[in-house]
Amino acid sequence: MDQTLTLILMAVTTLVAAFSLYKARKPLELGRSWHVPWNGILFLGLLAFLLLLRHQLSLSGVDLPAR
Repeated sequence: MDQTLTLILMAVTTLVAAFSLYKARKPLELGRSWHVPWNGILFLGLLAFLLLLRHQLSLSGVDLPAR
């Protein structure tokens, strides 16, 4: 993956996380039998963003410590 694709994916995950944060803060409709787990989608969006950020830094030549 190159830097351009990584930056595009970071923008997409930012939009997904922002939308899921908006939907998670809305009050639930009473009487609906199933709700989308927006908090889980927010968590996955933030996790993907952090992984892409680490990838972008390694592509830029920044030496990061190993685990």
